[in-house]
Amino acid sequence: MWASFFLCAAVIVFALYLPGYLLLRGVGLPRTLSLGAAPLASITSFCLIAIALGFTPVPCGWPSVLLPVLAAGVLVFGISWQRRPRPAAPDRKQLALAAFYLAVGALVCLYVFVKSLDSPESFYCRFDDQTHYNLARHFIDTGDWSALHHSDGATSHIASSSYYPSAWHLMAALAFSFTGIDLPIVFNALNAVLAGLVYPLSSLALMTALFPRRRSVVAAGAVATMAFACFPWVLLLKGQLLANLISFSLVPAALALIMRPFDEGGLKHWKGIVAASILTVAFFGLAHPNGLFTALVFLAPFLIHKAAEAARRSPRLAPGNPFRRAPLVWLTGVVLCYAIWQLMLYAPPLQQVILYDNTGNLNLSWPESFYAAAAFSLYPEQPPQWILAAVCVIGIVALVRRRRAWLALPGTYMLLVYAACRCVDAGYTLRTFLAGFWYSDPYRILCCAEIFLVPVAAAGLAAIAGFIARRAQRLSPKPALVLALATFSLVNFFPVFVASPEHDLPRNVEGSHFVPTAGTAFGYFHLLFEEGYDMSEEQIYSADEEASVRRAMEMIPPDALVINDPHDGSAFAYGLNGLNTYYRHIDLGTETEASPLIREHLAELAADPEVARAVQDAGAAYVLQLDHGTPFEDGVWLIQTNEDNRKDFAGIEAVDDGTPGFEVVMKEGDMRLYRIMQPETA
Repeated sequence: MWASFFLCAAVIVFALYLPGYLLLRGVGLPRTLSLGAAPLASITSFCLIAIALGFTPVPCGWPSVLLPVLAAGVLVFGISWQRRPRPAAPDRKQLALAAFYLAVGALVCLYVFVKSLDSPESFYCRFDDQTHYNLARHFIDTGDWSALHHSDGATSHIASSSYYPSAWHLMAALAFSFTGIDLPIVFNALNAVLAGLVYPLSSLALMTALFPRRRSVVAAGAVATMAFACFPWVLLLKGQLLANLISFSLVPAALALIMRPFDEGGLKHWKGIVAASILTVAFFGLAHPNGLFTALVFLAPFLIHKAAEAARRSPRLAPGNPFRRAPLVWLTGVVLCYAIWQLMLYAPPLQQVILYDNTGNLNLSWPESFYAAAAFSLYPEQPPQWILAAVCVIGIVALVRRRRAWLALPGTYMLLVYAACRCVDAGYTLRTFLAGFWYSDPYRILCCAEIFLVPVAAAGLAAIAGFIARRAQRLSPKPALVLALATFSLVNFFPVFVASPEHDLPRNVEGSHFVPTAGTAFGYFHLLFEEGYDMSEEQIYSADEEASVRRAMEMIPPDALVINDPHDGSAFAYGLNGLNTYYRHIDLGTETEASPLIREHLAELAADPEVARAVQDAGAAYVLQLDHGTPFEDGVWLIQTNEDNRKDFAGIEAVDDGTPGFEVVMKEGDMRLYRIMQPETA
C-alpha cells in the first residue's frame, strides 16, 4: 500500500511541476520562480481544458487533460530554447536552497501527517469532506471535471450544475485516472504533496523575490516556512478545508509572480504584471477565491511601499512636493485600499460568503484572544510557540532597521483579525468588515497570518545568526546561521506532547481553548492526526463500517442505487468507496419530489402506493443502514448532526428485518443491507 502512496505522490508531482515549469521557463521566468509557480500554471491549464471539455462529449482523463498541457509546455520551452542564447548553468547555491526547502518540508510532513496515518488509505471524515470526496468521485464517474458543473450526482437532488472551486478535486481525479489507485490513498498523497512539497517551494519563490541579495534570510526561510504549527495542518483537521489547502499553499508563489515585474522596473513591464495578474486571478478562482483576497492583503502594503519609493526617487516631482514623503503616500494608499475594500464588501457576487455568520468559534474574551494571537496558540489546546513569537519580534526589529517594516504589516493585521474572530464580544459587523472574505473563520485567517509571518521569522533567524557571528569572533556567518537554525529547530520542532486528562479529539473545536499541556505544538498536531486517522477508533464512518460497505458492494450490481441515511456515515460511502448512494450529504439541499416521501416514509413501502411509486421512480434497489437501532445518545455523529435532523430520515431508520417489502441481504452487528421488494404500482 505504501508503494501505491508514493507512486501516486510521484505522479501528482510530475503533473503539477513538469508542464507548468516548461511553460513558465519558456516565457522567460527565472528557474526558482518557474519551479515555485509551476503548479499555478499547470493547475490553471488543467482546469481550463476541463471546462472546455465540459461543453463537448469528450470525457476528461489524463490523456485529454494532462497531455495537451505537457505538449504545450514542451513546445513553448522548445521554441524559447531555440531562439535564446544557451542559458547559464543552474546556480548551485539556488539548487541547494531548493533542496533545503524540500528536505525541511518533507521531514515535517512525514512526521506530522504521513507517520500519523494508520495506513495510506486511512481517512478522516469531517463535514466538508462530504463535498470534497463526493465531487472527486463524481468527476471520475462522469468524466466531466469542469469547475462550472459542480454536483455530487446524488439522485435525491434536483439535477443542476453550478460553479465550485474544484482544482483539488480535479487533481485527485487526474491522479486516479493515471494510476487507478484507490481514492483514499490518492487523497492522502495529494494532501501530503501540497503540504510537504508545494508549499515549501512556493515559499522559496516568495523569499527569493523578497530577499534577492540576502541568501541568509532565504536559507532561514526553509525553517521558517514550516515553523508555524497551524499551517497547513489545521486545514486537514478542521473542515477539512481542502480547497483552501491547494489555494493557500500557492499564495506565496502567486505573490512572487506578481511582484517580479515591479522589481524589474514597475509599470514599464505592464505586460508582465497583466499576465501574472490574469494567471493569479484564474488560479484562485479555480482553486479557492479566499486565496485571492489573502494575496491582496499582502500586495496592498507592497504596492504602497513601491509607490512611496517611486515617489521619493521620481525626477518629475519637485523637491518640496509632499508626495515625496512616505507618510502621505501611505495615508493615500490606505484610504484607497479602504475604498476598494468597501466596494468588494458590497459586491453582489460576494454577498453569500461575506454575510455568512460564523459564530461557532466565538469562545474567547478579548484578553484571551490577544494572548492566543501573541503566543501563536491559535488552535484549541495548542501549546504556545513563544520561541517563534520572540523570533518574529526580532524579525520585525530587523526589518524596521532595514526600512522594510511593511513586511510585518500583513501578518500582524491577520493576527488582529484572528483575535476579533475568536472573541465573543466582537460584533457581527466588525467581524464581517475585517474577515468577511474568509467566512469570518478564524482557522482560515490564522493560516493567512502564518503564511505572511514566514518572511518576518526568516529575517529574525538571520538576525540572530548575524548576532552570533559578531559575538563569536571565530565563527563565520555560514556556521552561525547553521547553529541558529539547528538550535531553533531542535526547540521548535521537538516531537513530544503529553496530553492532559481534559484533552479531547479535534472534532470539538468549540471546546476549551487553553488547557494545561506539556510538549511542543508539533507534537500536539502529530497527536491530533494520530487520533483523527486512527482507524481503530469509532468515528462517523468507521473502518468496520467501511469494510462492511465494501462487502455489501460485492453482493449488489455495480450501479445499483442504495437508499441511505447520510447521518450514519454513509454520506462518505460514495466518495471513499464508490457506493451509489441516494443521499450523499447530511444537508438535504434542493430535493426531488420523491425524496421527502422516501426519507420520511420508506418503511411504509408495502402499504403506501405513493411511497412505492417514489422508490420506483428513483430507481432504488437497496437500503443501507450503518447504525441500525442505535439511539442518538449512543451513536457517533458529525457535530452538525442533532436529534431533529435525524428525524428527517425516520422512514429509512424505521426499516427493520421484519418490515414488509424488504429482504435482508447482509447483517453485521448494527449494519444492515436490505433488498427492496418493489410491489406493483398503479
